[in-house]
Amino acid sequence: MERFPWVEVFRGLAILEVVLHHVTGRFLRELSPGSLEWHLLAAANRTLHFAVPAFLFMTTLVLGAGFLREFRLGRYLRNRALRLLWPYLLWSGIYLAFRYWDYGVFQPERLPHQLLWGKAYFHLYFLAVALQLTLLLPLFLPLLRRRPHGLVFLLLGVGLTLGVYFLNRHYRFLPYPGSFVLWYTPAIALGLYLASRLEVLPRLLRFWPIALLVAGVGLWGYLPLALEVLKRLPVNTFHYQAFHWLYTTGMAFLLLALAYALARTPLRTPLAFLGRYSLQIYLVHPMVVRLLEKYPAFPEPLGLKPALAVYLVLALLLPLFLAYLLARARVSPAIFGR
Repeated sequence: MERFPWVEVFRGLAILEVVLHHVTGRFLRELSPGSLEWHLLAAANRTLHFAVPAFLFMTTLVLGAGFLREFRLGRYLRNRALRLLWPYLLWSGIYLAFRYWDYGVFQPERLPHQLLWGKAYFHLYFLAVALQLTLLLPLFLPLLRRRPHGLVFLLLGVGLTLGVYFLNRHYRFLPYPGSFVLWYTPAIALGLYLASRLEVLPRLLRFWPIALLVAGVGLWGYLPLALEVLKRLPVNTFHYQAFHWLYTTGMAFLLLALAYALARTPLRTPLAFLGRYSLQIYLVHPMVVRLLEKYPAFPEPLGLKPALAVYLVLALLLPLFLAYLLARARVSPAIFGR
C-alpha cells in the first residue's frame, strides 16, 4: 500500500482524533457535570469517538487489497504476529507493570482474561480486536475475489451486526462487546467493499455527501444518548448502538475521503509522518496522560484551557519523539513490531 499516500494520511488523522478523545476525556473530570463547559467538552469527546472503527476499517481495506494482489497464509500470519501480536503482548506486560506501580494492583489469576479481552490497560482492547480481525479476514477472501454487488456487503454488515447484537442481548456471551471484532462489522464490511474495488476508489469517494448524511443522522441520534451515559443515566442500548454504528461507519468513509484529498496538499507530509508512527503514539500516549495527571503541579495550575493544550502537545509529541528515536536506533521492531 506504499503506492497510496492516503493510507498514512488517514492514520495520521485518526491518531490525532485518538489523542484528542483521550485528553478531553481526562479533563471532563475537572468540570461539574451539567455545566455548560462540561456539556461542550463532553460533546467534543463523544463526537471524537470513532477511532477504533476507523482504524479497523483502514486495516481491512489495506489487508483486503493485499489479499487480492497476493495471499500466502503462512507469510500473512508471520507478518501479523511480528507487527501486532508481539507488541500487544509486550505492551500488555509494560502496562500491567505500570498499573502496579501506579495503583499497587496486580492479579495474576486475571492475566488470561486481561489478555483475551485487551484489559491490561484501557486502550489495549483495540489491539485485541485487531488480532481477532487478523484471523477473521482470510475467511472473506472468496468474497473479495468474486467482487459481488455492494448490496451483498451492505446485507453482510447489517445482518451480522444485528445478529451479534441480539444474540449477545439474549445470551450475554460477551463480557465486553467493544472487545469483540464483530461488534465493528459495519466498518469492516465497508472496508471489504472498497478493497474489492480499489481501482475505482476515486469515483466511489465522490459519494462522500451520502456518508456525511449517514454520519449526521448517526450523530444526531447518538450524541444525546452518549451524554446521558456520561451522566450515568439509563438509555436504550439498541438505539445507542444503532446510531453509533451509523455515525462511526459514515465517519470512517469521510475520513478516507478527507485523507485522499489531503494527500495531494502540503499537509500530506506532516500527517503521513504522524500516521507512520500512529501505533507507537497509540501505545505510549496513555502513559504520558496518566503521568501528567498523577503529578498535578504542572500543568493544572495554569488553568483548564492552557493545561488541556499542554496535555495535547505532550501526549502527541513525546510518544512521537520516542518512536522516532527508537526507529533511528533500529530497535523499533523489537518494541513496536515495526
